[in-house]
Amino acid sequence: MKGIADGSCLGHLNYLLEFLAAWEKRPAYLTPMAYQWCSTISEAAGKLGPSAPSRSLPLFLFDFIFPRSRSRFRPHDLVAGGYLSDIAEKGFSEVGPNRDPVYLDDTSHHTHRHPQHLTSHDYAHLLSITLEIGFRRVTPSRDQSAQHPDHTSHHEWAFETAFSSDDDEVIADAVCMWIAGGDSTLPDSCARCLTKRVDMDKPLSPRLRRASIYVVEHIWRNVPKVSGLDIVCWLNRLNIDADDMVDKGSWAKLLVEAIRSPTGPESLSSHYWRLLEKLVVASKLRLGLTSRDTEVMRSLEKAGDWERLGVWMVVVWSFSPGSNIPIPESMEGIEEVTLKLLLQRPSALQGCKDLCQAGALCCSCSSCRSRKDKLQQICDQARAEQLPRPL
Repeated sequence: MKGIADGSCLGHLNYLLEFLAAWEKRPAYLTPMAYQWCSTISEAAGKLGPSAPSRSLPLFLFDFIFPRSRSRFRPHDLVAGGYLSDIAEKGFSEVGPNRDPVYLDDTSHHTHRHPQHLTSHDYAHLLSITLEIGFRRVTPSRDQSAQHPDHTSHHEWAFETAFSSDDDEVIADAVCMWIAGGDSTLPDSCARCLTKRVDMDKPLSPRLRRASIYVVEHIWRNVPKVSGLDIVCWLNRLNIDADDMVDKGSWAKLLVEAIRSPTGPESLSSHYWRLLEKLVVASKLRLGLTSRDTEVMRSLEKAGDWERLGVWMVVVWSFSPGSNIPIPESMEGIEEVTLKLLLQRPSALQGCKDLCQAGALCCSCSSCRSRKDKLQQICDQARAEQLPRPL
C-alpha cells in the first residue's frame, strides 16, 4: 500500500501482483487485503490532475507483455526461458535484500529515487490485476459476511474504471468488491454502469450474470437507487429461472413489486409471469392487498389478457385483504373478475386448484378457510356453466 501511494516502484509491484493473480490456490485472506489495495489505488488515481504527464515506459511495457484481455501467464513462463525470462530476471534483480525500493526500513532512500510519471491508465492497469487477485474467485452469496466496514469515496473511480473494460470478468470482479464491502446501497456509478452493460446486446458472462442477479435481489430488498423500469429491464435481460433463486419467497415478492410498478404489467416478460404463479404457490406468499393490485387486475381484464390475468388472480387470492381497500367492494370485484376469467380461460382453474391445495389458502386459519371456500364456489360455478346444457 505504501508502494502504491508512493508511486515510485509500481513496475516492481506489477511483477508481484501478476504472480499473486497467477497463484491458482491463493488463500482467502488475500480478498480483504486486495480490498484495501483497491482503495489505495483509487485514492492515488484520484490525486492525478487533469494534466497528468504521459505514461512511463516500464508500465507501458507491462501492458504489452501482460495484456489483461489475454489468457493468464503462469510463473514458470517467466523463468523457464523464452523472451520473458530476461525481462523478469532484470526486474526481480532490482528488488530484494538491501534494495528496499518501497522504503519499508524508513531510511532516506527518497533522495535517490523519484516517483514515476503516472497516468490514470497506469492505475487502471493495477486495479484490474488487484481486482482479479481479490475477487475473481468470490461467489456472490446472500449470507456472505462483509470484508470491510463500508466503501470509501474513492470506489466511484474504481467502478467507473472497471466497467469501462470490455472484459466481463473485470466487471464482475468490481461487483464482487462491492458485495464484499457489505454496503447496503449500490453506488450510483455501479448502478449506472451495470444498467448500461445489461442493456447491451452482448450476452453477459455466466459469472457477471450471477453477480447481477445478486445485485437485483439486494437493491430491491433495500431502497433501490434505480427506477422500477430499470429493474424490469434487468430482469428481462437476465432471464432468471427458479434454479437461480435461493429464497423463492423473496423473489415472488420482488416480481409482485415489479408488476406493481407503473410499467411492470406491460414490460415484464411472459417468462416471469409464468414463473410467478409457481413461486406464489410454492412459497405460500402472503402480502397485503393494495389498490394497485386491483388496478392491475382491471387493466388486464380490460385488455383481455387472460393468460396474465390468470396468474395475477392467483396472486391476488393469496393476499390478505388490506385496510386501504373497502373490503366488501374489493372482494366482490375480485370474485366477479375471477368467474369471468375462468369462463374465458378454463385452464386457469388449475392455478386456483394449486393455490387451494398447496398455496397460502391451504392454511387452516379461519380467514384462509373462508377465502378457500369462496374460491371453490366460484370454480364450481365456472365448471357448471361450462357444461353443455341438456337438449
